[in-house]
Amino acid sequence: MSYQVVYSSVASTPMQLDELEDLRERAQDNNAEDGITGALVYVDGFFLQILEGPQERVDGLMRRIGRDLRHEDVTVLQAGEVEAAAFTGWSMAYVSATPRQVADWAGLSGTKKLPEVWEDIHQDRSRVTQLSAGILAALNAEPKLPGDAD
Repeated sequence: MSYQVVYSSVASTPMQLDELEDLRERAQDNNAEDGITGALVYVDGFFLQILEGPQERVDGLMRRIGRDLRHEDVTVLQAGEVEAAAFTGWSMAYVSATPRQVADWAGLSGTKKLPEVWEDIHQDRSRVTQLSAGILAALNAEPKLPGDAD
């Protein structure tokens, strides 16, 4: 069994590509040390992150994220034990996505704007599992970046 948290947040200021890459690199190092795996999606000022690993380590990371000034409105969408971690190949994968892709992953109309998609996901948490599966499928379809596990 593994513990998984899926959360969303709003970036306090828009993130640039170099800032996202720095965030990913630091997260990979820290997560590898803590036995945490997962994926980060950033699109149009919104974060969605999936974290997996030992519950005490994931909960500790969530407390740090809650205090991180880069995040506002941190909302846990799903948390609990999962049969098996889904993102074991990534200490922290980064998925670049469009609002339409996020909507498609969540099973929502691709014509919606991202704030509406986020609101729909927050109101219907059953979409989180579908969204996670879409992110995993996107990762498996793309070649891994340097630093990703084999």
